[in-house]
Formats: sequence, structure tokens, C-alpha cells
Amino acid sequence: MSTFLATQGMRVQRHFEVFEIDLPVITGTCTLGSSDGFGTPLTCDQAWTNEYKTYYFTNENAPILPSISGEPIYRCMTAIKENTTELKPGDGLSARGSLSITFNDFDKQDPNIGTAGVTTAVKNQGTFFGKLNARQIFENKDVRLKLYRVEADGSVDLANGAETRHYTANAFKLNPKSGKWTLDCKDVIAVANLNDKSWPINTGGVLRLDIDDSVTAIPVDGDTDYSSAVFVRYGDEISKIVSVSNNLTPTATLNVTTRGGDLFAPVSAVLLTETSASSHSAGDEVFICDLSDDETGDLLLARILTDSDLDASLIPVVEWAAEWAEWHASDVINTLHTESESVNTVLNRILTGFLMDLWFSTTDNLVKLSAISVWKESTATLTEGKEINAYTINKTPKESIRASRALVVYDKRDLSFSDDTPSYKKASQFADNTLISDALFSKHKDKQFDNNFLLTEDAANLLTQRYVSRFKFTPFIRPFKTEERVLTFKTGDVVDLVTSVDQAADGLPSGNIRAQILKINPRYEKDGRIYDITTMSYEAAFNSGSEIVLNEPLGSVNLYILAGAPSQSVDLTFILDGTYSQGATAIRAGAFAAGSKLTIIMVNGFDGQANGGDGGNGDIPIFVDPVYIYTTPPSDGTDGGIVYDAQGVDTDIYFSGATTSVTYPVADGYIRAPSGGDGGFTHIINGDLGDGGDGGDGR
Repeated sequence: MSTFLATQGMRVQRHFEVFEIDLPVITGTCTLGSSDGFGTPLTCDQAWTNEYKTYYFTNENAPILPSISGEPIYRCMTAIKENTTELKPGDGLSARGSLSITFNDFDKQDPNIGTAGVTTAVKNQGTFFGKLNARQIFENKDVRLKLYRVEADGSVDLANGAETRHYTANAFKLNPKSGKWTLDCKDVIAVANLNDKSWPINTGGVLRLDIDDSVTAIPVDGDTDYSSAVFVRYGDEISKIVSVSNNLTPTATLNVTTRGGDLFAPVSAVLLTETSASSHSAGDEVFICDLSDDETGDLLLARILTDSDLDASLIPVVEWAAEWAEWHASDVINTLHTESESVNTVLNRILTGFLMDLWFSTTDNLVKLSAISVWKESTATLTEGKEINAYTINKTPKESIRASRALVVYDKRDLSFSDDTPSYKKASQFADNTLISDALFSKHKDKQFDNNFLLTEDAANLLTQRYVSRFKFTPFIRPFKTEERVLTFKTGDVVDLVTSVDQAADGLPSGNIRAQILKINPRYEKDGRIYDITTMSYEAAFNSGSEIVLNEPLGSVNLYILAGAPSQSVDLTFILDGTYSQGATAIRAGAFAAGSKLTIIMVNGFDGQANGGDGGNGDIPIFVDPVYIYTTPPSDGTDGGIVYDAQGVDTDIYFSGATTSVTYPVADGYIRAPSGGDGGFTHIINGDLGDGGDGGDGR
């Protein structure tokens, strides 16, 4: 006997499927009024005690199969239609999967043989699925579609030989014309009904009495539990709670800090929001805000999904944490969630803001989280005629998501304000200007993200950089077919493609096509299973030889972020083209992995500068008749800024002469050493000049 993977490479394969559904039953005493019942919660007066029975069905042309745990496998499946999840890079949540199984009905059988109500007469009357439908509610019951193949010796390993695909039952319906029954199933993540749920959950709190703009004892309703609240919003005002008095009583009171001003996170001490004090009326909403305080995105996503009734066991928290740590090592979320919104809206804000994919894997029975980055490494090479069925691949441009310039607005001033742009302080834009010329793209194509209050400066810069790097050239959707015996990749994987539809400039097949697997969809045909694969290709970044051109003014930039935050060691070249730099630290290398090498080539007169030092304060004399008292001595000026901080990363810088770049073979640029600030001076009394402070050090 062999596992599914062990027999995958067989040249000749015979496929079949077994469908399983778990339905609630009552195996003890079951009566319905004065009559015997039929062993299900709908047909018994007795309480259900969490018992389930698994029903098994297979194809009409399947091999002869033994029973499983004493239960027969009914040969009645006539059609299987599966539409698996599909990733939507840049859009956040994937398209959710579905499954549809069609059955031929049959008579002289009963789904609840052994219960008191199932007599011989009951068994012989009606149909199997008609009786099953009358006795059960199918919605949200666990189902499994198991994919088998007959082994070379003709045997079947029912216990170990399957690939299992997990779904949840949705609706069971009869086609009266054909007499066939169809069970529609849905993606397990759909159980959370994300379209119909809100987060954070509104607890329904209200003010008991009118309040003015200064009172710090806030009278609230006695029906809402405020014991765990840290921040609340009433109207457009937000307050931090110090304590709660008389919780869950008619005199419940929230004791808050001084109204208005700035509110800070209790752990990170990060400014969360500005707020303005105002008066409010009895009956106004009191919303308990949800707090993210140095919270990573993976933990926030998991919290939202479990709050929305997704089974926590479906979230691989260790795997999610590793993915976030690899691709967003320095990103944390510090904010207040100040109103209930659609769960889909909240999830998409996180996923699009941090450029992540989220989907449910039916084969792993887990919710998957994956970063979108040109630095993702390929896990396999798929070649036409081998892993790709010959002459089945084509490509279609996905021009709608191409962008050579991206913009996001972030840093919301007051979290209770609208999401309109005037409510925000900052914006991040990244553009690849090397593509804009009459010979290439004649003008920029822009991507503007929704305004996002979750992002910090580094997170916003990383978002715009990663999007442009991934989608600056037109992505192509490349669908093809493949056989089960060579299906060794999964949804979300990054692969290299070698195909007849992609030629290099020399006319030979290109070996430089990198793509992400968006969808793997089995088709269940009479002669076996075949798979429709959908991929999206993109311009990949490579660990060595990549050049990044920066031709706009640089202000306190992080080269690691501008490179897309690669998770592995790299050898990169940055071209600083014809502009200038400024800031306390104008350019810093950032958190490149150990072993990385950077080359900086300055061209077209790049002017590397940083801020000069601030001048020192002079002394402060106070005249107390009849003499002056000197309260402070003059202070030194501050140091000048830093033009480039390598932060321990091995860096070569070319100012002039020949370079290592083919595109930019001659360097032309310079760095100016910023001056330190002048020292402060003592005052002059009766023409007597005091000593000045020391000047700051230049860099």
C-alpha cells in the first residue's frame, strides 16, 4: 500500500474519488412524540450529544471498494465540479473556492439503518437522498473530497492513498427533471461569512446623560461590559480610560484622562491619534475601540478571523509569524480601530497595505498568508512538454494592474475623522522613471492605493516600492494544463517557466520568465483528472547583478526599503542619478541580510548632501538689580548630518571614473561634508565680549 505522493509518478493512472460528509446523529433512544424517531436531531425529541456519522460516496465507475468502519461506500456520484481559490495579487483576499457534487438517487436503502424508526417498510419506501434531506440540515457541515488512484497491482489504499480536499456543505437540492441531487459546498473560510460580519464587534454602548467638554467621569449604560476597554469613542471624540466604576450597573461610569489632546499607546508609547473635546448628548454611541499596540500584521489578521468565527486551528500561527518576520521584519501596527466595518474591508486594508495574499488551501486545510515581492525565490522550473502539457499554454496581458508609479496616503491625524485625504498628513510615492521615454513607455501609469491609517513611513515606502517593482512591466496571465503525475507545486508558489510562447531576444525560448501560481483547478473527466493552472508572470529581482536607479531627490532614504526589503543576502547596485540628498542621515543602507554587498554609483552630477548642524544656544542672562545672573552657559553647536551610513553593510561608492555598470559606465558625482553648527556666544556687557561655544563637528 502506498501514499498519494508515492504513486504520483506512475505513467499509467486510473483515478477515482470518494466523497465524505459528517452529519449529526443520535445513536441512543430516539423518539418523536409517541413514535420512534430516525436518529437525527431533527427527528428525535432527545438532546443531541455531539455524535456524527460519516457518509461515503464514490463514482459510479469506481473500482469495487470495501466498506469504511463498517459503513458502505455508495456508488452514485455522477459529476464533480470544483472551482478552487484564486489569488488576486495586489487585491488582498483571494477569490473563494467552491465544490459541487451531483448524485444519482436510489431506493430500497436508508441513511439511518439501525434506528428504531427505520423499519423494513421505511427502508423500502422513498429514496435514499430524499430521506436524508428530510432528516438533516446540511449547511456548514464538514465535507471532504478524496482523490485516489488505483495502484500498479490493482489495489487501493483507502486509509493512506488519498489527497484530501476540504470544504463545507452549503445547500442540498433536487433537480426534479432529472431526479438527481446536488450538494453545493463552499470554501471553509466562507464559514466566517466575512461579507456579512463586522469588526470590531459593536457592543451597543451609549451615554446615560449629557456631558460637557471637560467632565472626566463619563456616565454610560449598564448593559455593556466596559471592564476590558482601554479607549472609547463617543461621537468624534476619543478618550483613554483610567478606570471603570460600577460596571454593568445603572450607574456605570468611565473615568478617563483629561479630554482632548494627544493619545498614546500604553506599551509602545506611539502617538495613536489626536482628539478634540466636545459636548455630547445622552443616547450617543459609546464605541469600545480595539487597540493594536506594537502588533504584527499576522497576529492582527488572525485575531480578526477568529473573532469572525473562523476555527483557530485553521490558522498556522507559526508559519504566518515566519512569513511576516521575513518580509516585514520592522513593521508593526500601532492604531485604534474606532468603528465597526465589514470584515472584508478590514482584511483588505491590511493585505493591500502590506502587499500580502490570503487564501484557504483546501489540500492543507489551512488559511495561507504570503507576501508579494519580486525577491521571492523560485521553487521549481516548469518546462513545456514536461510539467506543462504541450501546446496548452497561452498568455494574456493584465494591463489593468501595471503601474510604473504608485502612491499611498498615510498617517491619519484624528482617527475619528473620515478617510478623506485631508484627514491625513503624509504620502509616499515611488516611481521607476527609467521606463519613461519615447522608446519605452511614453508616460507613467499610476496606482493609487486607498488611504491607509495603518502604515508607518517605512511601511508606506515599502508598499509603493514593492508594487512598482512587481508590476512596472505588464504582467501576463499564463494558463496551461498539467497532468497529476507532474503536479509538484502548490497555489502561491513562485516558479520559472520555459515555454514556446516566450521567446528571448535571440529567438530561443526565454529562461527568464518568473510567475506565481494563482490557481490549480482539477477537472474531473471520464478518463481521469487533469489540472488547469493559472499563473501570473512578473519581472523578477535577482540576488546579484540588479541595478536600481534613483533619479529623484533623496531625503532620509533607506536603501533596504527602496530595494523591496529582500530577505536574503544580495549584491545590488544603486544608481544615484543627477539629483541630491538631504536629511539628518540622508541615505542609510538599512537592514540587509549578513553577507550583502552594495555598490553606489553617482552619475550626472549627483550632489550628496546632509543637513548641517544646528547652532548652539547662547547664554541667558537675567538682570537682578544691580547685577546680571547667568542661568545657562553657551552651548556647543550640533554635529552635521551623515550623507551615507553603511550600517555595517559592505559598500563601494563610485564618484568618478570607470564603474562596474554597463548601463552607467562612468561615474560623476560627489559628497559634501555637512558643516557643524556654530557654538553659542556669551552676551556683551559694557563692550566686554564673552567666549563663544565650540562649533559642532562636520561629517
